[in-house]
Amino acid sequence: MTDRNELERAVKMIYGARNENDLDGIMGWFDPSCRFRIVGSTWLGAMTEPVNGTDSIRSSIQALIDTWDLSGVSIVSLHVDGDTVCVHRAGPVRFIPLNISKDMELMDKFTFKDGRVIDFAEFVDTLEVAETVGLLSR
Repeated sequence: MTDRNELERAVKMIYGARNENDLDGIMGWFDPSCRFRIVGSTWLGAMTEPVNGTDSIRSSIQALIDTWDLSGVSIVSLHVDGDTVCVHRAGPVRFIPLNISKDMELMDKFTFKDGRVIDFAEFVDTLEVAETVGLLSR
């Protein structure tokens, strides 16, 4: 098990790298066998399909950086249980292609092993995302 303070620092550094669009800074925390997924409806297609390994994760994270600005999102609460960190975040999220901003909430679950992320799951309001990207209309 890793020290609670180390895990909190790691997660905050990952978010800092995300806010700076620093793909290498983000990827430096992921184990080569890591799994990443956005948990949600299959309506979002490839966005909600799990990806494994750093090459696939790198492509997915780059696509998210290119499409979603999360720099206005902040941590509401952070909970550590063993090697798992769960984070509730909220704030304005901007869909870059259409320059649409909406207040959103996200829940992230990081699982660490030997100081590196081995599983990262992000929970979002997939209905809100589908509407924002134009898959559904109101």
